[in-house]
Amino acid sequence: MEASLALQDNLPSDNPIRGCFGCGADNAHGLHIKSYFDGNEGVATWRPENHHCSYPGYLNGGIACTLIDCHSASIALAVECRERGLDLSRDSDQLPSAWTRAMSVEFLKPVPLKAALTLKARLVSKGRTSRTVRCSIYADGEECITGEVTVVMTGL
Repeated sequence: MEASLALQDNLPSDNPIRGCFGCGADNAHGLHIKSYFDGNEGVATWRPENHHCSYPGYLNGGIACTLIDCHSASIALAVECRERGLDLSRDSDQLPSAWTRAMSVEFLKPVPLKAALTLKARLVSKGRTSRTVRCSIYADGEECITGEVTVVMTGL
């Protein structure tokens, strides 16, 4: 991995996204997704807890969608900052804000609740103000869920 600090932890303490349920570093009840770059791919690992279940032993689909949404948006923002030469931790007044416009998800197989999950995301297209990211969730090395998220960047 390239950075020792997660993308979410690099954001300045006054950035409102730090309160997000999925990726907010400061949300006491959130999922606390931690995204890093590995080359051009965004990678996160996350371990579900029993209260993240749908039916016994498997991850809730809404939680899975939140993981994909937040990891993808974090990667889209970080790629945009890289391309513009912005530092997430120092250039807070120049950072674009990002919000999800669209998301499609395909559930390939149930996600076991006891597995450590790996999320892998990559930018697949760039519009004038939007970025599309493809993201998958893996459990025990098997792809279980795949999705595509279109993120709108404001302030470009």
